[in-house]
Amino acid sequence: MAHDTLGADLRPDLMSPDAEAAVETRRRLYQVNDPLKMPGARALYELPTSPEFLFHEDALRTHRSAGENLTFYTGIGFCAGTLAGGALGACRGVGAAERGETSKLRVNRALNECGSAGRKAGNRLALLGFLFAGTESAMRSLRVGKDDWVNTVSGAASAGAVYGLPAGLRAMAVHGLAGGVLAGACVAGKPLLRKFAPDFAARLEYLR
Repeated sequence: MAHDTLGADLRPDLMSPDAEAAVETRRRLYQVNDPLKMPGARALYELPTSPEFLFHEDALRTHRSAGENLTFYTGIGFCAGTLAGGALGACRGVGAAERGETSKLRVNRALNECGSAGRKAGNRLALLGFLFAGTESAMRSLRVGKDDWVNTVSGAASAGAVYGLPAGLRAMAVHGLAGGVLAGACVAGKPLLRKFAPDFAARLEYLR
């Protein structure tokens, strides 16, 4: 009996009509020309546009944590400052070239200026980003989770004040005022950005 059953499984010509019908219901032909007609294949290729989270609590958050803020703003500040300062230093090195110098000496001067200016600007903007992330997160904690323009403006003003503190009270006030004004301008320009560049504004909202 077991041998007959095994033979029926290996040889379709020995299967009963009922068994053949049962097997056919579990089979289907593969559509070579249009594989998306396969059940489940469209769901495989239709990916969600919203970010996916491992835990449900992460999906409920509307902003980054304090640690994520520190990492994000510090890294962004360092990269932006290094690139901008490096470009400025390279232009300065090229402009300082004198007649009769060799190309090797000119390239060496440009690279030295690029590294020096990029390093200084990167460190300064990284420090500003670090201070801004800390003060903004502190304001959000003091205001019991509220996330609006008040946190941004007050955080930027506090970061500017702390940054200018070693140079004296006057520099502290000037830097704090400048930080608050710049942050206020960025917050006020958000509606215009959503109107004229909605895709870029959506990317910025995603980075929050």
